[in-house]
Amino acid sequence: MRLLLVMPTGLKVGYDDYFSSSPLGIESLAAHARAHADVSLMDLRGTGHDVEAHADRLLADRPDVVGISVNSAPHTKCALALAKAMRLRRPDLRIIAGGQQATFLVEELLAPGDFDAVIRGEGEHALCEVLQRGGFRGVAGVSWRDGGAIHDEPDRPLIEDLDTVLPPARDLLPDRSRYRMGAYRVEGIEASRGCRFRCSFCSIRNFHRGRWRPKSVGRVMQEVDELLQKYSEPMVIYFADDNFCTDVARVEAICQAIAERKSAAYFWCQARVDTLARNPRLVEWLGKAHFSAILLGLETPVPRLLREAHKGITVEQTREAIAMLHAQDVGVWGTFTLGLPGETREEAEETGRFIPTTDVDIAQITVATPIPGSDLYAEARAAGKLRTTDWDRYDFSSPTLEGQLPAKVLDAIMHRAYLKVYLGLRTLRSLFTQRTNLHRLRRTALAVFWAWISFLIRVKIHALLGRKKPVQAARGSSL
Repeated sequence: MRLLLVMPTGLKVGYDDYFSSSPLGIESLAAHARAHADVSLMDLRGTGHDVEAHADRLLADRPDVVGISVNSAPHTKCALALAKAMRLRRPDLRIIAGGQQATFLVEELLAPGDFDAVIRGEGEHALCEVLQRGGFRGVAGVSWRDGGAIHDEPDRPLIEDLDTVLPPARDLLPDRSRYRMGAYRVEGIEASRGCRFRCSFCSIRNFHRGRWRPKSVGRVMQEVDELLQKYSEPMVIYFADDNFCTDVARVEAICQAIAERKSAAYFWCQARVDTLARNPRLVEWLGKAHFSAILLGLETPVPRLLREAHKGITVEQTREAIAMLHAQDVGVWGTFTLGLPGETREEAEETGRFIPTTDVDIAQITVATPIPGSDLYAEARAAGKLRTTDWDRYDFSSPTLEGQLPAKVLDAIMHRAYLKVYLGLRTLRSLFTQRTNLHRLRRTALAVFWAWISFLIRVKIHALLGRKKPVQAARGSSL
C-alpha cells in the first residue's frame, strides 16, 4: 500500500517568505505508518497555489491513500480544493484529513464528499490502525463517511507515554535546504504536547483535552544529539511545544544537558512571562544553553482584556521577564493582539502605544481570531457573533467577530506600532551590538519588518488595481 502524507499551503497565508520549518506533524505520522505502508511525504508550502498542478503532482506516484494535514483554519479551503481535484482524477483514492483544525471542522471537511475520513486528535496510532484494518469502521478517533452519512467513532485516548512516539521521519524529506531562517538551518523538536492554561483565543488546550504531557529529558536530548551529529552548518533548533517551560525543573535539566554539549547550535522556544518572571534561575539556564529567542505571548497591557481572555499575566511580569532575558543575551519575539472581545478604540490605541515600549526584538501583531477549537470560537458561535465562516478570512489580520473595530482602524494602529518598533533608535543601535544572540535576532527582525513592508506595498498595488486585499502572514498560537 502506498501512503502519501501532505502538508498543504494555505491559499493566501503563511510565514514562508521569511521562516520555514520542517513539517513535524506529518514526519511523526510517517515514522509510525511506514511499518504498515510505503510512505512518502510532500510539503507544498511555498510552492505556489495552483491546486490542479498540485493534484497532478500528488498523484504522480499512484498513492492508494493520501493524508492531508489541516492545522490552521485558512488551510481548510485549500485542503478541500485539493481533495476535490484528486477525487476527480482518482475516484478510487482514499483521502484522509487530520490535524488540529481538521479535528474541530469534521463536518466542514466531510460534507462535500471528497474526504473519506477525518482523524481527530493525535494521529499516530489511529492512522496505523486504519492502514492495518484497511478501513475506518471501529477505529477510535476517526470520523468517516458512508454514502451520505457521517459516523463518529469514540475519541481515542491520549498517548500517555510520549517517549513511545517515534522520532520524526526526517529522512523522507531529504532535501531540507528550504527549512531555514536567513543563514541558519531550522529544525524542530517536539518535547511535550498540550498546555494547561486557558487563553480564550487558543485551541491547543482543547485539542489536548486540558492536559500537558512531556517527553523525558533523555528522549529530548536523544533528538537534539541526532540533529547536532547530522548537521555541522549553523543551525537553529526550535522546540515546537506550545509551552516549553511548563515544568521548570525539567527545562533546567534540558538546558544543562544542552550547555554540556558546547555545540554551535542555537535554540528557540515558547514560554509564558509569568513563569519566567518567577524563575530567574530558569532564565539563566536558557542563556547558558544558547537560547537565542523566546516567543512570548504579551497580547495587551489592558488588565480587563487580559483577565477576560484568561491570559493570567500582568504588565509588570512582561517587563520583568523581558529584562531578565535580555540580561542573559536571549532575544524576545513578542506577540500582541488587537481586537479582543469588547476592546474599545481607546484600549486598542493603548495596546498600540504599549508595543514599542516593551523592548521586544521582534514584534508580531495580530487581530483576535475565533479559530475553531478555541473558547473564543465556541462563545462567539453560541452568541451569534461570528461575522463569517469563510475560513480564508481567519488570517489573524481581518476582523471576524461582531463588535471588533473596523479593519482600517486596526491596520492603522498596527502599522504605527510596527514603525515605532523597527525604526526606533533602540533597534537601529542594537544592530551594531556585539552580543551574538541579540544581534542575530535583530537581523531576523529586519527580515520580518521588510516582509511587512512588502505586504503593505502589495496592499497598495491591489487597491489601485481594484483587487481583493492580500492576506498578511498568520501566526500559530501564542501563550
